[in-house]
Amino acid sequence: MTLPLWLLLVSGLLGVAVLAGLLARKLRLPVTVLLALAGFAAGGLGRSYGVVNPLQGEAFEEVLVFLFLPVLVFAASLGLSVRAFVRDLLAILVLAVVALAVSAALVGVTLHLGLGLALPAALLFGALISATDPVAVVAVFRDLGVPRRLLTLVEGESLLNDGVAIVAYEILLVAALGGTVSMAGGIGDFLLVFAGGTALGVLFGLVAAAFLPWLPTLPAAALSLAVAYGSFVLADYVFGFSGVMATVAAGLVLGVLAPSRASPDVREAWETLWESLDYVANAVLFLLIGLAIDPVLLAENLPAIGLAIVAVLVSRALAVLPLVAALERFAGVTRVGRRNEAVLVWGGLRGGVALALALALPEELADRDTLVALTGGVVLATLLINATTIGWLVRRLRLDQPSRADAFLGAAARVAASREARGRLATLGIDDSVVLARLERAEQEAWDELERLELSRDEQLQTVTRQGLTVERDTYQRLSDQEVLPPTVARLLLHEVDDQIDEVNLGRSAIVEGRRGVLPRVDRLVTAVVARLPQPAGEDPGALAYAEATGRRLGAARAAGALQSLQRIPGLDREVLGRATEAFHGLENTALDALGRMDADGEPGRLQRDQAEALSRAVSAEALKDLADAGLLPATLRETAADIIGEVR
Repeated sequence: MTLPLWLLLVSGLLGVAVLAGLLARKLRLPVTVLLALAGFAAGGLGRSYGVVNPLQGEAFEEVLVFLFLPVLVFAASLGLSVRAFVRDLLAILVLAVVALAVSAALVGVTLHLGLGLALPAALLFGALISATDPVAVVAVFRDLGVPRRLLTLVEGESLLNDGVAIVAYEILLVAALGGTVSMAGGIGDFLLVFAGGTALGVLFGLVAAAFLPWLPTLPAAALSLAVAYGSFVLADYVFGFSGVMATVAAGLVLGVLAPSRASPDVREAWETLWESLDYVANAVLFLLIGLAIDPVLLAENLPAIGLAIVAVLVSRALAVLPLVAALERFAGVTRVGRRNEAVLVWGGLRGGVALALALALPEELADRDTLVALTGGVVLATLLINATTIGWLVRRLRLDQPSRADAFLGAAARVAASREARGRLATLGIDDSVVLARLERAEQEAWDELERLELSRDEQLQTVTRQGLTVERDTYQRLSDQEVLPPTVARLLLHEVDDQIDEVNLGRSAIVEGRRGVLPRVDRLVTAVVARLPQPAGEDPGALAYAEATGRRLGAARAAGALQSLQRIPGLDREVLGRATEAFHGLENTALDALGRMDADGEPGRLQRDQAEALSRAVSAEALKDLADAGLLPATLRETAADIIGEVR
């Protein structure tokens, strides 16, 4: 197919994707399901008129693996919460590696016994079909607002098990073609490919991060594309490592370093760019999946496909549930919960990777057509059954409901807002009985919800502590964006407060004063490695220490002030609020003591002057932004005024 025809095909597919998106919204179905069905119908119609699908066999594999997979993997890893990923890394690795191996073995043995397939070929099918593709499920999760940990487990597993499935596929294919593969040799090859891809991806991410502070928006966008494709192709095509793992590692490294090394404009541009590329890649990919599935081949193998579907769904449950239970009991992994486990099992969709690997099977493989038919049938079935019902399951299990703490804050805020509104109306002399009745009814409903919730004192403490930590984190990020905090200091403070937020989310509400030294090992490793990256400007230890203490003071003071404003919320225990506020005041006092010692021992004049100038610029810029947001200052005048402030300082 010539290049103009390829461009015409892609344009047509994107047009279909737009129409499918509009239709999916009306039907309340995942758009990926409609895209796959549209491709399936178009493929069947084309074959009936003798039109040959240009993407068959190795052509489909190359298009998916080298064109689409880097985009999908990099977009997911860049947007993944690295701290949440690391915290649940053991569970994710077990799901991606051990659960995949168990599922592949169960599926392979079932089809070997039930269909009479050769055991190597049956195990090969088990390996390629066991990799999950949660694109449709994750889209539903984000719309419904499921717990973040469940989203992390699903996305993390799918990111890693694509690479695991591809490596296992290549090893088992040798056995299916009559070659010899030893258990020790296979495990050794797997570890080499897996670890090699990861190491190469980390190197790519670190090299890219070294240049980020100097890059404006468009060059940084180009760099992210170069990292996504370069790490994948170099690992897979040149060195024979796992391209998926290389891209995952590169994306995770940039995701964890971008908040302290990239400007806010670069981060915003990356978010827009990769969200757009992810949408386009998914839209075209699911249409191609439908085009690649042959209806005639499916019809000829319906009984075998039915057995394969049952085997895949049952093996998923048998692989996931016991392993998760073992992790919780023997490895100290935080409890996943039965409801989350049910979604993990049912959300195990199969997609493009499985179909690409099946279509790339060599013609000399005896059971090739059967394996292709089984793969196409399972992929289509999981899209039609699992993807369309996962939203119902999430709602049925009430995973889309806000937590008790969030519900408490929401109800309390509604009470305070209703009271404030009635007070304003009284001040203005407005006596509208209808409006007042509505406000009173809304306040009473919120009060009723507060009484139903009845948070314990410990739950209230965790709730207000998390609110304070969120404000503290926002302060550090703003100071970093406004270049008040050097990258090294910003990274340290952000990592510390993120760890505290995670601790509170796990039920521990204590705030550790003088947090330095309590970072997890991974954070300490990241900090040590990144400290050796070139910094945008010279940084002497005295200036860094002064900036760190100033940032801590501002973050703690702003958090304490935010908690003071919660006093207006009814139903909140004042003693609990006082304990949380006092903890942040303790952090502020610790920072003030550190600043006092540095003023006595160091060069307070220069350090204070530099910090004061940076803070004055930040405060002035923030005030101008508030005026512009309120409609009192046009954006163009805000930029001009900000430039003048910078020149004066």
